[in-house]
Amino acid sequence: MRTQLVPLLLSASVLAAPAPAATPLFDFETDADVAALRLSSQGQSKLQRSPRFATSGASSLEFTTPAWKKGMPEWPSFEMKPTVSDWRPFDRLVVDVTNPRGERHTFQLLISDSKVPFRKGLRYRFDLPMRGCRRFVIPLSSLPRSVDRADIAILHFFTQRPDTDLELHLDNLVLLEKGETLPEPDMRCLRQAAELTLAGVREAEQTLKARQQEAEGLNDSPEAKEVVRGQFGVLMKRLAVLRKELGAESLTLARLDAVARQLTTVPSKADRVVSVLQLHRGCAALGRASGRMLVGFATSMVKVLPRDMPFDLQAARDVELNLARNEKESFQVAVLPVGDGLKQVSVSVGELKSDRGAVLAPDCIQCDVVGYVETKQRPPYSVSYVGWWPDPILDFLGPVDVAAGDLQTFWIRVRVPKAQAPGVYKGMLTVSAEGVAPQRFGLAVRVYGFTLPDHSPLPTAITFSERPAQMGGKDAWPKRKLQYADFLADYYIDYDSLYRKQAPDFDVVKRQHEQGQLVAFNLGNVFNAGAPTSGFDSAMNDTIARLRLAYDKAKNLGLLDHAYIYGFDERGKDQFPTLEKCAQGLQRAFPDVLLMTTSYDHSFGLDSVVKTIDAWCPLTPKFDVQQAAKARAAGRHVWWYICCGPHNPHANMFVEYAAIEGRLLMGAMTAKYRPDGFLYYSLTIWNDNKPIETGPFTTWNPVSWTTYHGDGSWFCSGKDGKPVPTIRLENFRDGLEDYAYALILEDIIRRQEAKSASLTEQEKQWLVQAKAALPVPEPLVKTTAEYSRDPARLYAWRNRVGDLIDRSGVKDANPWGADFGVRGLR
Repeated sequence: MRTQLVPLLLSASVLAAPAPAATPLFDFETDADVAALRLSSQGQSKLQRSPRFATSGASSLEFTTPAWKKGMPEWPSFEMKPTVSDWRPFDRLVVDVTNPRGERHTFQLLISDSKVPFRKGLRYRFDLPMRGCRRFVIPLSSLPRSVDRADIAILHFFTQRPDTDLELHLDNLVLLEKGETLPEPDMRCLRQAAELTLAGVREAEQTLKARQQEAEGLNDSPEAKEVVRGQFGVLMKRLAVLRKELGAESLTLARLDAVARQLTTVPSKADRVVSVLQLHRGCAALGRASGRMLVGFATSMVKVLPRDMPFDLQAARDVELNLARNEKESFQVAVLPVGDGLKQVSVSVGELKSDRGAVLAPDCIQCDVVGYVETKQRPPYSVSYVGWWPDPILDFLGPVDVAAGDLQTFWIRVRVPKAQAPGVYKGMLTVSAEGVAPQRFGLAVRVYGFTLPDHSPLPTAITFSERPAQMGGKDAWPKRKLQYADFLADYYIDYDSLYRKQAPDFDVVKRQHEQGQLVAFNLGNVFNAGAPTSGFDSAMNDTIARLRLAYDKAKNLGLLDHAYIYGFDERGKDQFPTLEKCAQGLQRAFPDVLLMTTSYDHSFGLDSVVKTIDAWCPLTPKFDVQQAAKARAAGRHVWWYICCGPHNPHANMFVEYAAIEGRLLMGAMTAKYRPDGFLYYSLTIWNDNKPIETGPFTTWNPVSWTTYHGDGSWFCSGKDGKPVPTIRLENFRDGLEDYAYALILEDIIRRQEAKSASLTEQEKQWLVQAKAALPVPEPLVKTTAEYSRDPARLYAWRNRVGDLIDRSGVKDANPWGADFGVRGLR
């Protein structure tokens, strides 16, 4: 399911070592060198020699392409055939890249031999500097085994839809054997690159002056203005140090790169100062800014970074939430020390009562510490920051210390029981710290009269891989697996795997079904590692025999409505004939089981040879509403999925992406586009991580699949191997709950329309309002790539839907029926 990616490695010792030993590939010193390159999108992109930014010799290769507009090629690229094809003696490829502009673009390299398509070769993402030069050292140990190192035939460089005009300079492409190093570029090149970075320093100085004026305007007191001047003075002094380093005679490429990296953090640190002052002003207006602790609030749909970056927190006297019965909804409390750090900070909520005396018990409200994971390199997608990101929710961690300058958030999760009486429940939320007067805030929870289901409102096919060693140990696993199954079910996820070769764990499957939580499970995988090139009939017979055991067990338990068979993972049309032959065999053997694939047929079986697959599953950008409708009319199902793609602007679940994206994807976007299900390839790519036992700044490495952060890893392992949820997982469930709201209202509308002749005037008015409120508003979701990240807009739609369900007076709406299964509502 994945293309291999390579981590960026920069070694200062390699950059600075004096021994000039290397095997050159390209140095771009003649026009013939450039003429030998192959350029895509002729007439749009350009390649030419340039006297600027030559890290070796007198010339560099200048690659330019204009800002992307609709109708232009999406992947401007160029490629070269290396002058040395046998790379077996070498362990590294070096490429010097200069970006003279202030934007950071996507830029990648694919390397392969003469037989393997370059898209299946080594993939490397350049973490481009802004206004700077960087030497990239690419480890060749990451070449896929399928690529013949004695026959390297292509280096394919490309970008994707550049937002602005792109200009890059490449030079000094060389191969290094073990122990070989490269000399520094001559000082002329370094001075050219330093001038780029110096322009960034000048721009940062202007930014700081503007931010300082803004900050001083937020508070009229002389004391506050003095604090502002002091904080911005520290940042200006740092810029002065960077400016001095750029003029040093001892300047090296590695030091130049370090200066450029530090420079990128200055504007965000200035914005953070403004954020602190805005929170202070808001708290002061409420009479809550006189002590050593500022308290702000945020929804569950934002990520509040603890350091370096700006934040958007609301000062408030109270907080309000709306929930259905059997629903969970959360918000965040953020604590910021004023002056020195704080000790033993905690948040607590007592009993909540309604006007009628009903009680929402304290154990229905959890106040957990938000933990942080540290990213250390830029991943293969654009991010705003490299450093500490909020992700795990640490329910085992007690009161925590908060250092001066840090911001600590707490996750407040409200769970409303099924039997909770409707009404508005009120109580107090308290923020405490050692030696500081506690701050108390009102908390009001409105409980609607309708109930959400115990199971996911949408069929899903999501892989959970058992990792007993990281989940409490092998000896404890027989009991621990039930804890994980319950944990997953609480987040609307079945205990399932797309890639299983063994029969499902029917003890767990049966248990989830008896608890009303089961929707879908895979009987087994088919040809995930590739269709057999010979002996198809034998392989098919073995597959059917393997699946027969699971099928018979599922049939005996009465679970076939929940069963599916998955296979031919992300295959191209070259495998479609084999896919169809396989599907026919499976259909004959298991006629009542849904057959599903993520193979790349975007006609969904209407225009290809594959006619027997029941469910097609495209990536979200490839989901075509009209084509899906045609496929459904022909009896097919059309799901959708995400994995390491798509990247923004499409929604995904990476650590650095906005938390609201997961909620929108599973909620409002699903309500708008109506896929028949959602598929995801893995929840627990944990690599060598050990369970989280301390915090809030954890040792959990967010790198999951290759160099991605959180792709294929939606939760963590914690103390004693217990599962630890994340902000991303919470928003996944919240989105499905939003989708359940839409389905319930839609069901009530159908009921009311069915008896339209007998409706009262009030009921008719309700019906008009409900039909107007049900569609997802375009300002919230226009397309899968155009949507709002403003939580207020999502809440406006969701709460309007909830209010209308409540006003309908219908208490028993259940569009899913008694045994909702993998085929969904159809």
